[in-house]
This record gives sequence, structure tokens and C-alpha cells, in this order.
Amino acid sequence: MKMNFNKTGMRRAVIINIVYFAMIAGIIYILLRNFVPMFAPFLIGFVLASVLAPLIRRICAEWKVKRSLVAIACLIVCYFVIFSAIGFFGSHVLSFIQDQAVRLPRYYYEFLYPGLMAISDKILASSAESSQTIARLLESIETRLQSGIMDLSGVIVSMVASWIMGFPGFLIQLIFTVISSFFFTLDYETVVAFILRQFQPETQAMVVEVVSSAKIVTWKILRVYALLMTITFLELYAGFTILRIPMAAPMAFLVAVVDILPVLGTGTVLIPWGLLMLILGDTSLGVGILVLYLIITVVRQSLEPKIIGSQVGLHPIITLLCIFAGAQLIGVVGIFAFPVMATIIKKMNDDGTIHFFR
Repeated sequence: MKMNFNKTGMRRAVIINIVYFAMIAGIIYILLRNFVPMFAPFLIGFVLASVLAPLIRRICAEWKVKRSLVAIACLIVCYFVIFSAIGFFGSHVLSFIQDQAVRLPRYYYEFLYPGLMAISDKILASSAESSQTIARLLESIETRLQSGIMDLSGVIVSMVASWIMGFPGFLIQLIFTVISSFFFTLDYETVVAFILRQFQPETQAMVVEVVSSAKIVTWKILRVYALLMTITFLELYAGFTILRIPMAAPMAFLVAVVDILPVLGTGTVLIPWGLLMLILGDTSLGVGILVLYLIITVVRQSLEPKIIGSQVGLHPIITLLCIFAGAQLIGVVGIFAFPVMATIIKKMNDDGTIHFFR
């Protein structure tokens, strides 16, 4: 009887723990999904202040300079570097995309259309008895393809235009981000002390440990993705150079940037590109691009879980699950947030701070 009572108590404790952590996970999901975009300028400002805080403390300690002056100087330098990089790369990328979008119809008539006509002539010559049916089918395909090219060109141009038109809203968020980052940086220690005072003394240590672990894991994940992006860029550059594709370095960089995004990936660029080359009759280039895509995909899928898992201390399967679930539920933020949360939970469980099934 006593044994049954103990088993019942253990089962009840397990169920309570599962419900408790499910509720916490639900709250975190709601916060990340709804409130993070709403308060993004203030969160970015606070994160930037926390990143600069160790550097500011070190400079103040070594040079005996007033903290407010060091904080303002560090922020100015930081924003100068960020805005310079965004202005340089952003303007070049947008102008390149818009220029290529405008040229899409010309590419169609100069390169794709002659290839399609050559393929149509071969098909019609091999099937003379069904020439009329095949001709109508090919004409329908040609019309749809031409319409699709025109629509794609218009969509890309309108997207770039919408980004430009949406710049005022982005500028407002940017202003709030800059202002909040200055306030947070100047009064970082006061803000952190105020937040910690909202917790019990025994909980404050756990909060500090969680935040510290989150910083370390996030930094490691960012380094991993920078490494993966570099590897992808080198693979693309080598492949484009071997295939004798013009502007190999800029093209490799653009595709590597697309590859780091969760929804797109290199397949968004390389698969249509390779198929288009096959249609145009350039078999060697088309096959080469598709083979390059397969190599990059295999290397990326093999390295990503292992490298991130080794850096954050998670099993590759758990890491892959966190990345996939985060991308599906939240998007880009989830790719970073879910492995970070899983690592923190694992560390706290290993330290005995929390228990799931006991």
C-alpha cells in the first residue's frame, strides 16, 4: 500500500512538473512571438548596452575615465561601424537586386527564349504526327513562362520599392533603438540592479547565471553561424571559379547571405539557376551548379548540428530539433533562441537547479 502511494506521488510530481514547464514554455513562446517584435527597439538597446558593458567597465578601470563619457564614446563608435556596414553593403545589394530584376525580361528574350525555341523545334521534328498538339502545348508553356518572368520582375522591383517606402517606419524604430541604447548604456548598472531587486535573494543568483549562460551560448552560436557562412562562401567561390561564372566573389557572397536565412537557403538561387542552364542547353554549367548545391547542402546539414552541439553542449539531434522547431515557430529569432534555452535548461538540470522527473 505504501509502495503504491509512493508511485502515485511520483506520478503526480512528474505530471505537475510537465504541466509547469509546459506553461513556462508557452509563456516564453507568447513573449517571443508577440511582445518581442513590439518592444524590439528597447530590447535591442538593452542587449547592445549589455554587450558594451564589459568593455566600458574595463576602459573605466584602466584609464580612470568617467563612465558616462566612455559609454557615449563606445556607442558612437559602435553605431558608426554598424551604419557604415549597413550603408555600404545594403545600398550595393539593393541596387544589384533591382538592376537584375529590371534586366530579367531582357535575359528572357536574349538567352531563355532562343533556347526554348531550339528545344521546341527538336520536339516538333521528332513528333511530326502530333505537331499541332505539341505546338499548342509549347506555346502555352512559353506564354506562361513569359508571364511569370514579367511578374517576377515586377514583384522584385515592387519589393525593393516597398522597402524604400517603408524606410520612414524603420527610421522611427531606429531612432527609438538609438535613444534607448544610450539610456540603457548610461544607466546599465542601475537598470540591472532594479531588475534583480524584483526577485528573491535566492532567485537572483539563478537569474544572473541564466543571463550569463544565455550571453555565452548566444555568442558561441553567432560564431558558429559566421563560420558556416564563411565555409559556404568559400565553397561557392571555389565552385563559381571552377565553373567560370563571372563576378564569382560577389555572387558567392550574396548566395551565402541567402543561405544563412532559414526559409530560403542556397537552393532558392542554385536550383532555378541550374535548371535554367539545362533548359538553355548549357548542360555542363547546369549540372555543375546543381552538383555544387548538393555538396553545399550535405556539408551544411552535416556540420551545423555537430558544430553548434559541440559549442553549446547539446547532442546534435537535440540541436537540430531546436533549430528546426525554432525556425518553424518563430523564424530567425527561434534559430538562436531555442538552442540557447535548451542549453540553459540542460545546465540548470545538470547543476540541480531544476528537475523534470524527480
